[in-house]
Amino acid sequence: GAIVLATAANMLGLANAATPLGIKAMEELQTLNPDKDTASNPMVTFLAMTTSSVQLIPATMIGVLVASGSREPTAIIAPSIVATFVSTIAAVTVAKLLQRFYPQSPAPRAVEVSE
Repeated sequence: GAIVLATAANMLGLANAATPLGIKAMEELQTLNPDKDTASNPMVTFLAMTTSSVQLIPATMIGVLVASGSREPTAIIAPSIVATFVSTIAAVTVAKLLQRFYPQSPAPRAVEVSE
């Protein structure tokens, strides 16, 4: 739930809403993490997606352009979508490639002691 909401908030340019949702998503991913002291591969991938985030509506930039008197403040929407899509693909690709060099160790198994 929180991962989808954080991603949607980022795509809509709602940074203030995306931050607490992103923190909640990381907390949820941490519950699945076998090594609580190290970020898991899904956590790293989510972080890469969140920081590079495809933006469908660059609301902040449109607001800046409107405030500065731009004639066509929405002209940046298409280039913004392309640029953020490429950056997200690059970020996820690098995260996945690095996961091959730094594989996540499996969760430690509980040892049964017989008396």
